[in-house]
Amino acid sequence: MDSIPPRPFSTAAGIPVADVFPMRPVTLGEPNTLVCMVGNIFPPAVEISWQLDGDPVTQGVTHTHYTPTADLAFVRFSYLPVTPAAGDIYACVVTREGDNTSVITYWVPQNPVPSEVLETALCGAAMALGILLALLGIAMILVARRSTHG
Repeated sequence: MDSIPPRPFSTAAGIPVADVFPMRPVTLGEPNTLVCMVGNIFPPAVEISWQLDGDPVTQGVTHTHYTPTADLAFVRFSYLPVTPAAGDIYACVVTREGDNTSVITYWVPQNPVPSEVLETALCGAAMALGILLALLGIAMILVARRSTHG
């Protein structure tokens, strides 16, 4: 009698796993879309909802159909248009229809240092270091010449 091989991941069969991420790099105050990717769904019967700071959000929410995966489960996506602000807490709530158990995944927007500011700061630091090393080199040459001449 053949045995069934173990699942390639440690998550129990049929317990949904959700991951929330922005569609584009985040800039506070600029429109974006949050994606809730729900995997390990079996049977394909879950409800995906969104919350902002604990309050339900329904405006603009869209969902995809269930898509089968190689591990005999399903994956489904939900999209929420957002304009993130500092202090916002978004939640993707996945509820299994059979037993009403829920999995909640949170996303809090972070305001990264804009890449141009970071590049300018690094360029300025490198230039300052270069000038300092050039001055040190000139000083060492002058000291070496004085010690050989006198």
